[in-house]
Amino acid sequence: MRRLFTVFPSAVLARFGALVLLLALAATAQAQTYDLVVAKDGTGNYTSVQAAINAAPTGRTVPFTIFIKNGKYRERVNIPANKPFLQLTGESVANTIITYDLANTPAFPGNTSTVIINASDITAVNLTFENSYGESPQALAMYTTGDRIAFKGCRFTGGQDTMQLNAGAGLRNYFKDCYIDGVVDFIFGSARGVFENCYIYPKTRRNGGNLGYITAANTQQGQPYGFVFRNCTILDNRGTTTYTLGRPWQNDSGSTPTDRSATKVVWLNTIMGNTIRPTGWQPWDAGTVTSFITYAEYKSRDFSGALVDVSQRLPWTIQLTAADTATYTRAAVLGNWNPCALSSTFCTSAPAPIVVSNFWALKGSATTPSTLNWNLSWPVAGVQCQLMRSTTRRGVYTPLYSSTNAVATNVNVGTTDPIPAPGTSYFYYVQASKTGLAAHITDTLEISSTPTVFTTGTLQAFLQGGSVPSAAQNLQVSAENLTTATTVTPPAGFEVSANGTTWFGNAAPLVVAQSSGSIAATTISVRLNAGPVGTYAGNLTFTSAGAATVSIPVTGRKQATVLPQSNVLLWWPMARTNQDSAAVRPAGVQVSTPTFRKFQLSNGSTAAGVPPYSSRYGQSFAPDANGGWTTAVGGNGGNLNRTYYEQFTVAPSGTGALRLDSLILNAAVSLSVLNTKLAVVWSRSGFATDSADVSGGKGPGGILLSTANGSFAAPILTTTTSDNYRLALAGATGTTLAAGQRLTIRVYFSCGSGTTNGRFAMLKNVQAKGEANVVTGARAAAASRLLQLYPNPATSQCLLVHPAASRETTISVYSSMGQRVATMPCVPGTQQTALNLYGLAAGHYLVRYVGAEGALTVKLFHQ
Repeated sequence: MRRLFTVFPSAVLARFGALVLLLALAATAQAQTYDLVVAKDGTGNYTSVQAAINAAPTGRTVPFTIFIKNGKYRERVNIPANKPFLQLTGESVANTIITYDLANTPAFPGNTSTVIINASDITAVNLTFENSYGESPQALAMYTTGDRIAFKGCRFTGGQDTMQLNAGAGLRNYFKDCYIDGVVDFIFGSARGVFENCYIYPKTRRNGGNLGYITAANTQQGQPYGFVFRNCTILDNRGTTTYTLGRPWQNDSGSTPTDRSATKVVWLNTIMGNTIRPTGWQPWDAGTVTSFITYAEYKSRDFSGALVDVSQRLPWTIQLTAADTATYTRAAVLGNWNPCALSSTFCTSAPAPIVVSNFWALKGSATTPSTLNWNLSWPVAGVQCQLMRSTTRRGVYTPLYSSTNAVATNVNVGTTDPIPAPGTSYFYYVQASKTGLAAHITDTLEISSTPTVFTTGTLQAFLQGGSVPSAAQNLQVSAENLTTATTVTPPAGFEVSANGTTWFGNAAPLVVAQSSGSIAATTISVRLNAGPVGTYAGNLTFTSAGAATVSIPVTGRKQATVLPQSNVLLWWPMARTNQDSAAVRPAGVQVSTPTFRKFQLSNGSTAAGVPPYSSRYGQSFAPDANGGWTTAVGGNGGNLNRTYYEQFTVAPSGTGALRLDSLILNAAVSLSVLNTKLAVVWSRSGFATDSADVSGGKGPGGILLSTANGSFAAPILTTTTSDNYRLALAGATGTTLAAGQRLTIRVYFSCGSGTTNGRFAMLKNVQAKGEANVVTGARAAAASRLLQLYPNPATSQCLLVHPAASRETTISVYSSMGQRVATMPCVPGTQQTALNLYGLAAGHYLVRYVGAEGALTVKLFHQ
């Protein structure tokens, strides 16, 4: 390990001397009276933080206090806008941790933040906010949209985009004595933020990246302040990843002059080392307009106390004078809000605590040892770090490595260890201690040589009709530490494939090869291709030598008759208007025009070339006619919201019925891929008493995984490319609407862009598919006079007696679901027709005769 030994400047020592009361506050916290107490062990009012917040009153104008005992609270926490003046206090910042591990992936294309604060006047003390997903993609630990939000002695740890301060113009955040780490744009957003005496740790990137960015402010035009860092320290990392102080989010080639951010970031009296690049800052891309940006420093110093050489700073950035700093005082930036008035000790400090962050282990190989690294969050000299190891998780741990830092800012520690023997594991934790301070013991990590198979996704019921295999469904498999290939065995009647072309069954299963002991994420397709009619069920298994077997349940049904073919019932091109196409609509389907709720058509001028309707983009819309999605313009931002949708309706006309099985649409979002999500939900009651998610389908990459299949809980992540999606409403059978019934479909969109305009959801070629004029019941009186079936029930054949047939007469057989399963020939002039029932499964059917007398129906029971 490379150790960093530098001189600890007197300026930093003075800060430690000024940190006086933070630990005293933590030590006496439990002696205070709180409105609610959270404790994982059940000794408080609630065992989860969210439960306590849910129980807190709304509309407060004075503080409501919640004490959170030590524990790791794995949950997502949301403080809604109607619950201001909450004060959250942790028992200790080292051991009171709110953590989750969501990232902005196709599996979860939404707001990933562990904690979301939408209320104003919120205070947090001695708490760790963590997103443990990894370095990328976006995975927030904290997201704020309120005003007057204050943090003291808190820790924020993550990877890309650790913290977003996102709000309407001028909303304020204050950070005192906090620790913040990340790798890319890990302090970003449009709100104001004052950071005093905070420690910023730009992490060494594990993925090998050699460049990172600390800030990515997108301060809105007209705002005098963005982020102001006062007397902060940027700790050095391990030396392989360098950083810039910031880059201007949404000031780029894709920004229009009206929505281009006027980024403002100022660092005053900052201590920094070689982790910061000599150029200091960076534009976003070649289209960045630097005249919009205020990037400034005042007396940046290195760890020896000497002024940083700023001769290579970008020419359009600013070196402030002493007189300039009066513009950036706490009072100037925060205006009439004084966070120091929250308590008599809020703006004073205490000795820094011992807290270990970023303890991670990278497994080696037979010739290369494993690497174990960590860092201290707050620089404290004389801290002893011991790495403890055991061969079982709850076994006896012995010291493997010990290190004591003589210089406070040497916060990086690490060592190596040979990998465990095949089939075994090593377990590690770090204990950091110093006399007079509370010790910190980390979570336990495992380095394993045990073969393990992983799967992602679930499977819905399959339906096969006739000799045609069912539609395929997908899941993913990956593995590590393998000594042999992985065998994928489907139950009887089912087949699997790794390429969608070559299929393997129960007798000859699929074998997925491993490479260097691993299997990268591989898509496995599954389908039902059974012989006899009937139901099928069992487990799809994944096996490899020495690995625990992974079993995924599968069920399906094969029917004798082929599945019904779908036709387009309604088509909304969205090229000129939102009207459906009369040329496509069958006679048995009502005219339908979609409606918006909380969405507006593009005004046609904000984003050049994106009119409200066009053949290229289809219909373009957003919560705001200018293309804005932020809460400041009344939008839902990057979160799907059930009140933001476009609604489509499908209904039969007259006395007929129709079957509806799928929705096809082409969708995109202009200029953004941040939290751009699409979900489709339907209801038979107009969402009064029921609703159902779509049950999956196909996208541009093939079959959609269950983790991103278009349901509200697992939405599709759209892009700026107009892609086609085929979504099943209710599996393979669909749903049938009788005369007078109506199906309501809502299409939801979101966009996480913090810009105020220029981003539009785009929808075109929406199609509802199914079958019109299906049979759902019998006209009993007419049928009793004009139609007779002999015998009924029938086994293999029966005779239909009917009026004299003409050339136009048709006879069809429908299932109880309204699916046409057979068509019988009818000789003109005859009054009886033999119905061959061979191939039909046992059950109830409807026989429909359409002739000069109209449509007549009689019930048939096939034994």
